[in-house]
Amino acid sequence: MPFSVTQDVLVHAGPNASTIRPCLGSLRIGLTGNRTFGRGAVPGVVAALILISVAGARHPGGVQGVGRSLLLTDVALLLFYGAAGTWIWRQRCERASAALGVGATLGLWLGAVLIANHFIESTVANRPFVIVIVPVLLAFALLGAAGSISYRRTRSLAMAVISGIWCGMMAMLVLLCFAFTFALVFEHRAELPLQDAFAASGMNDPGAFLVKNSLEAASEGLIRFPIAGLFCSLTGALVSAWIAGRTRITALAVAWVALVMFAVGATSLWYANTLERSARPPFVMFGVVFAAIALCSVHPAWSALRQSQS
Repeated sequence: MPFSVTQDVLVHAGPNASTIRPCLGSLRIGLTGNRTFGRGAVPGVVAALILISVAGARHPGGVQGVGRSLLLTDVALLLFYGAAGTWIWRQRCERASAALGVGATLGLWLGAVLIANHFIESTVANRPFVIVIVPVLLAFALLGAAGSISYRRTRSLAMAVISGIWCGMMAMLVLLCFAFTFALVFEHRAELPLQDAFAASGMNDPGAFLVKNSLEAASEGLIRFPIAGLFCSLTGALVSAWIAGRTRITALAVAWVALVMFAVGATSLWYANTLERSARPPFVMFGVVFAAIALCSVHPAWSALRQSQS
């Protein structure tokens, strides 16, 4: 399915009052912004449910058999997202609000990246490898940054992980709404990348196959993005915690190690792309792990270097 990016690769409060006051001020700003994003997530869930319902009503064959199970799974996951948005809206804890505000903001940026990737995948027949892999790498970097920024603001690994999970959830909601809208408005265009899969499916209605494929990709994305957010944000937070207060030389060393790891990971992914599909998994997994760790270390290293200059 075009909008499942993961399928393309088989992602200080110091003792001084002067330090505490700016920190508390940013937390209050985070509280207001976080409540806004919490309220915004619920309409996003409602919009996604409506779009899925319209798609299923237009092509009932897509929600029959296996499609029905996929539909129920998507609805259950979206209801969980809605419950999470409601919980976030009701939060009054300043640390949680600050972390969730960071996750929501970066989630919108990640959603924009995923929308661009979906549009390109739906309109470009043969994409170069770099176009395929760049959205995945950006996803790793943004999810890792969510954990790093949240840890620096809250000094809590738990809050950093929650921020990364919420970042992935917000991005997926944005992507779902765009992808189903695109499929409804430009149905023929959305069906073109699935022609070969449709021919092998044995189904008679390409629109129904599109709906079924969309529901399958949605269920995978709704699960995978929060999981990716968990691991990437935890990595970013751990690197940020380790590098905090260390020398500029240490920060430079981390930056260089991250660069080398990224080069090794990217090379492994590029090599995997030249192999038959059955031979790719080991190189893909190796490349994804190395590239993800490297990109999750970008914000901690950059922040430490910038702090050492001030």
